[in-house]
Amino acid sequence: CRPAPRAAAPTGASLKRKKSTATHCERPNRVKPSAALVEALMGFQFNHVGGGTKTRRPITLHMKYNSGCIQPQCYLLTEEFGEQDVSLEELQDYIESENARLDHEGQFWSKEIVVRIEYKYCPNLTIIDTPGLISAAPGKRNAGLQNSSRQVEAMVRAKMEQKEYIILCLEDSNDLSNATTRRLVMAVDPTLRRTVVVSTKLDTRIPQFARPQDVEMFLR
Repeated sequence: CRPAPRAAAPTGASLKRKKSTATHCERPNRVKPSAALVEALMGFQFNHVGGGTKTRRPITLHMKYNSGCIQPQCYLLTEEFGEQDVSLEELQDYIESENARLDHEGQFWSKEIVVRIEYKYCPNLTIIDTPGLISAAPGKRNAGLQNSSRQVEAMVRAKMEQKEYIILCLEDSNDLSNATTRRLVMAVDPTLRRTVVVSTKLDTRIPQFARPQDVEMFLR
């Protein structure tokens, strides 16, 4: 598989030529629910599973279909070295080290990690995988987590407010009482004209539907 010319690198995303920004809500120490969906679109396992370090920087994935790439061909764009051809393992290590560094500092960073991937099983699509929204409990003892929650929400909202983006909203059906993700999406895109909502863990919700009204409330 040979690298495509830089001019051929994808700049758009889906059938509507829009980028997609994926957002979701996560609890501390919980595996990101967006990982499985992103990897399903890519056609291969992209990130380490169950690493324990949550995403601290947005990741922009420029995916390009290339029938000649039997294995994923990965390129990492940095200010220091420009675009580099890297192995999947090297890319995973770089992302994990960045998340670990920011986790140690207790910070989030809005600067995107930019990746280009060519593969015979991926579509021509650009996805911005954002850090998960954090639902922090009230009280002074949770001040640090509340600060992180504000940082992440401001970062994610800035991405979602880009009118040319399609919002891919992942929400946990088992935790709809918090509705952190849906609340932010509705504030940015009230009519859901450019939003796709994906509810996960629906199987855990079904036993709670005792009456028709329960289903109607869930669908709202």
